[in-house]
Amino acid sequence: MGKPLDADRWLSAIDLETMFSMLRDNGAVEVLYKVLPQNANSKNQVYLGGKDPSQFGKIPSGNMTAHVSASRKSGKKEAIFQASLELYWLGQDGRPNLAPEAKLIYYPQYPEVRFSGFLKRARNAPSTLWSKDQRGCEPGRILVLGIGNGRKIMAITLPPESPAAKQIRAGEPREMYGVLNILPMPGDGTSGGFLDLMQQLCRIHRRGWVPSTRLNPQGRLVPCNASNCHGNTLESLLGIKSNGYSQPDFKGWEVKARLVPSIDKPAASVVTLFTPEPSSGIYTDEGVIEFIRRFGYADLMGRDDRMNFGGIYRVDQPAHPRTGLRLTLEGFDAESGRYQTTGSVLLVDADDVVAASWSFAKLMDHWKAKHAQAAFVASQQTLAPERSYRYGRNILLGEGAEFGLLLRAFHAGNVYYDPGIKLEGVFTGTPITKKRSQFRVSTKNLPSLYKTSRSVDACASAGDC
Repeated sequence: MGKPLDADRWLSAIDLETMFSMLRDNGAVEVLYKVLPQNANSKNQVYLGGKDPSQFGKIPSGNMTAHVSASRKSGKKEAIFQASLELYWLGQDGRPNLAPEAKLIYYPQYPEVRFSGFLKRARNAPSTLWSKDQRGCEPGRILVLGIGNGRKIMAITLPPESPAAKQIRAGEPREMYGVLNILPMPGDGTSGGFLDLMQQLCRIHRRGWVPSTRLNPQGRLVPCNASNCHGNTLESLLGIKSNGYSQPDFKGWEVKARLVPSIDKPAASVVTLFTPEPSSGIYTDEGVIEFIRRFGYADLMGRDDRMNFGGIYRVDQPAHPRTGLRLTLEGFDAESGRYQTTGSVLLVDADDVVAASWSFAKLMDHWKAKHAQAAFVASQQTLAPERSYRYGRNILLGEGAEFGLLLRAFHAGNVYYDPGIKLEGVFTGTPITKKRSQFRVSTKNLPSLYKTSRSVDACASAGDC
């Protein structure tokens, strides 16, 4: 027996103001929505787009994992990627109800991304609006997602006759995020994430030299005195706190500072894309200390009792002379652009022993979380009288990240491994390690990672010449 039709009747009366209030009370600061087609129901997963999950970095999710699934239509086994969602349905009382089986599923063979499991074992879910035997085939229903509270996603389904649904449709067209629409919350204005970002970057440019700082997790501004402080300082000026969530920095945009000799004539520079730890190999199986003892080398500056593991590693290039390791790419067909769920990027020795590897699932997890839309900002450093930075107004934008493009860049050698790993106190009983497995790219090769790239003047784009 299905859920009584009148159980979700309250949703037919909800207006936009009430809906925003419920979402905000549960920590949401941004709202996305999708107008559902007739085939979006409890029998079918909700289509969210093609290509890969990189298009949905704004939606927080768990780690991407590889699976094998049997097709319900053909029975054929298919390789898929899954990422769990911490999704809650809001009830009439405004309280969140967990949907424990909610997930994103990526089918690389099609390719397409779908939203699944959002009703299974979910208390107080609006199931009458999704049931094929009740209202699940009606056009005009709207799925609303409130985000911005860590990994939590607050969800509401609006029937087409609700005042909120009518108010949403009356304001269209709206700024898009993949196949989802962005619904501005009251007080956010209508400029959208891009214009807001450009206004902020123009403001930061006009400030000139600023002291090196970062925002700690408590939101306090504290001094920063490390080699990567150009990025920390820019984030602090944008109001971005240090946190453990791999989500875009500013309203769906990942913002990265790149250090150049002069912001007035910014030349090509190197950018760190992400810093994922290996998922397998000696590095994980036997530990970082054993990895460094086996493949590292004595500190090149002569510092006693220290070993390093560094160097540049590109796919299919000769082994590094100091470490004996080379970088390989397995499970990717460069000609067709297709890749396997079991694929990986590997560091191997002369006997093909895997020293460290990064599965495609792990790399995709980092890529999807951060790089759907990215803004690269030129920064200039001075160390006297104190570490300070200033930031350029000419911004390099990358939009439309796809995981297949990242793999092509690995294959071409444009994206490379450039670790900064060290072991101090080598001959003591308590050696100390520093881990930094970073993948980097020159800004001249950034366009190869995105469907579109362009350079814009932040002040002109913000309407301030």
